[in-house]
Amino acid sequence: MAHQPDLQAQSDLSEISLVGPRGSESSPFRKLFPAVLILPVYPIHSMKSLILRDRLWHVESESALGGDRLFFRLRDPATGEASEALCPPDEFQVVANAGATLTRSGVVPYHQWALRHAALKLAACDDVPLAALHSGRIIPEAYQFVAASRLLHLPKPSLLIADDVGLGKTVEAGLCMMELIARGRAKRILLVVPPGLIHQWRDDEMQDNFGLRFHTVENSSALERAQTALAEGLNPWVFLDRIITSIDYLKRREVSARALEKPWDIIVVDEAHCLAESGTPRNPYQTLRTRLGQKLRDAARCLILLTATPHNGHRHSFRSLLELVAPTDATFEGDRETVQRRIGRSMIRRLKSQIYRTGSDGTPAAAFVPREPVRGMAVGAATAADREVFRLVSGYCAKVTIAARGTDQEDLVSFAMQIIKKRMLSSRAALTSTVAARIEALASRTDPVEPPSRAEIRELQSDLPLGESEHERIAQRVVKSALPAETKRRNEEKKRLKIIAGLLSEVAGEPDAKFAALIAELRTEVLPVSCGKAIIFTEYVDTLESLRTALEAQPDFKGLWVSLTGGTSPKQRLAILERFSQPGTRFLLATDAASEGLNLQHHCCRLYHLELPWNPNRLEQRNGRIDRHGQKRPPRIGYFYYADSPEDRVLNRLVQRIVQMQDDKVSTPDILGLLSEGRIDRALGALDPRMRRPRKHPRHRSSKCSMKTVKLLSAKCRRCFFLHPCAAVRR
Repeated sequence: MAHQPDLQAQSDLSEISLVGPRGSESSPFRKLFPAVLILPVYPIHSMKSLILRDRLWHVESESALGGDRLFFRLRDPATGEASEALCPPDEFQVVANAGATLTRSGVVPYHQWALRHAALKLAACDDVPLAALHSGRIIPEAYQFVAASRLLHLPKPSLLIADDVGLGKTVEAGLCMMELIARGRAKRILLVVPPGLIHQWRDDEMQDNFGLRFHTVENSSALERAQTALAEGLNPWVFLDRIITSIDYLKRREVSARALEKPWDIIVVDEAHCLAESGTPRNPYQTLRTRLGQKLRDAARCLILLTATPHNGHRHSFRSLLELVAPTDATFEGDRETVQRRIGRSMIRRLKSQIYRTGSDGTPAAAFVPREPVRGMAVGAATAADREVFRLVSGYCAKVTIAARGTDQEDLVSFAMQIIKKRMLSSRAALTSTVAARIEALASRTDPVEPPSRAEIRELQSDLPLGESEHERIAQRVVKSALPAETKRRNEEKKRLKIIAGLLSEVAGEPDAKFAALIAELRTEVLPVSCGKAIIFTEYVDTLESLRTALEAQPDFKGLWVSLTGGTSPKQRLAILERFSQPGTRFLLATDAASEGLNLQHHCCRLYHLELPWNPNRLEQRNGRIDRHGQKRPPRIGYFYYADSPEDRVLNRLVQRIVQMQDDKVSTPDILGLLSEGRIDRALGALDPRMRRPRKHPRHRSSKCSMKTVKLLSAKCRRCFFLHPCAAVRR
């Protein structure tokens, strides 16, 4: 029986006809493939052709003007040139249109035509099971085959796989590769992944699960080794058929030029959200990763993007990601149903709560163990000095941010104050080191520190995946370079910061309030459980080191923990995770840079966030370390926040909205679409907790300011639209 294609995506076809090559019925090709060519027959409109002014024209429209006069709109079929004619005085001759026919003599050379169509039939999706069903050394879930099936029915096999954290996107990508390899449609494959996941992708995902061996080219040294193993003059990017590299290395212009010199059959990008445009809808911009994504699209016959967070709250960013796989579908015009159908053609997005299995009695049951409600644990400042530090730091940051408005350094100063506030909410150690660095820069009489490049600042602001050391280096340069030019303002800042540093030194010997709350929680909920384990995430190395000291000071916690930071080598990383899996180790302390690729669902079901990251998407990335495929126990997740801090009160409410929306089966990235276009960190950076009551407007003499609270983190005067940072938390 002849193969019938799926016509769901080809709604403009009027019919399908099966046409074999013309000629003798006894031809060898006819015997082997009696109906090998599948031709879409488009409706042929009766369009006139005529000869006018000694040229052949197609008639686009014809109208009668009376008195036997005709007006034609014409187009040259060869050049596309448009013209108009009025007859008479012009004279024309009608040319009869011939129907569309296919003859063997018209296909030259016929041998190549026949072979290509035979290959198309053999590689096309048929009614037989997917070849990937019999591939690999894993037992995949049924939902993981959807991506491979979808690829085979797309005009250009490119897809955005945006399944929830822990649903097995790497397995889905592996099945897509195996399916295309089995059908003879893929040989050259390039994997582009974060630097910390290269060895995991190469060894665990590709080699162990699918038996695919990849060459690693993650830096210049690895490229030299690959070059040495080949004959002189050969380009490893061209000669080697399967390569795995890092996004950070490939984004360099000279590297991408050589790597993409020859097209790839398949390119897979993990954590592909970093390829999207950054900035706000009013000020979008492209990073080096964004430009890399466009180059990968042009160099790939099949592009597969993997991300659990495709939407960061800005439509232009999401649209830029869709443009990489389906440029014609990357628009949000039309009603909601039309937009969802258009996006659904090029993106697969499912949550864990939407995956069901059929039980033995035929009833559907949840495929994943439901997560327990996320717990937010409010922490009060330990001492009056701590509360005073919060007040002074928030007031200092707000004053410096407002003073810099309208200057050339407005963005840089605002970003520096955001960094100081974030470290204040993390730990005393993180804040102390940052305040000391700022005081040193203000007091220096030498040339100021060179600020980071615009590209570096944008990557840090966009929360793109950066190495831990690179992240710290850029943040320190921002804090040290965002200095006022006036000596008077510098002296004022130094005076305020020295007061803060003095208060920090007074409480240096006392434990952080968050550390005390965390230890009490672990002592109550984890230690009494036999072989109970927990993961504690923090954003900064300073905080992690301080937490290690606090745990080691407790006799019942001594020796029960291991720590994992971004600077560990792959060998050290495996050793640390192996130690954590042992019964004698109860706690894993980790930073965000070390969280990439951690699959700990078999060892642990408890996770704590020591501080709230200002990018809520990162919460779900952390939670996915235990809330993923293979977890047998209900995941228990909690986070700590300072109730005395306006920033953490706002973020706590934001997280509660995320949890509620997830209960309604809406993913975390969609929640961010409800927020205003302004960035949450910029609004929080200018927030001063000392000014919480409406006060006399600086531009009016009225005792009351007519305020209008905006939906998120801002309030404006109805009369002159003066922005009040003091009213940010009134709601």
